[in-house]
Amino acid sequence: LKDSVRINAPPERVWQYLEDPERMKLWNPKIKAVVSVSWGQRCKGFRYRLTYVLGGKESEISAEIEEYQPPTKLVIRHTGGRLPPGGYAQEIYELSRENGGTALTQTIQVHNSGINLFFRLLIAFIYRFGKPTGKKYLTVLKELVEGAA
Repeated sequence: LKDSVRINAPPERVWQYLEDPERMKLWNPKIKAVVSVSWGQRCKGFRYRLTYVLGGKESEISAEIEEYQPPTKLVIRHTGGRLPPGGYAQEIYELSRENGGTALTQTIQVHNSGINLFFRLLIAFIYRFGKPTGKKYLTVLKELVEGAA
């Protein structure tokens, strides 16, 4: 699952909203609560828990930063919740400078989630061809970052 947006702000400003789990709640309405498990600065290995609402049901998800390259790449591994034991999903953010702003790409990988192939294909189909019911999360992020300038 992949989405992209161009934001009229430098990558350093966009990064602040991606790498801080508390700020993620500002642009991702599915996140209802965040609890840090790790202390100190965010870096590879930093862990936190999310209360996430998907399909009208709350789920507790563990998150760990797998790759931390400010302000160009962030990879977060999600486990728990309704994923089967051993299953995980990755959320990947890649940022690059583009014409005085930032090109941001979000990729969500579910191929290791333990979700069977039929449902992974169904999710991908809906994500690509379905009609959005509200603003895309990256559009909300864009408006938030640009409004903070």
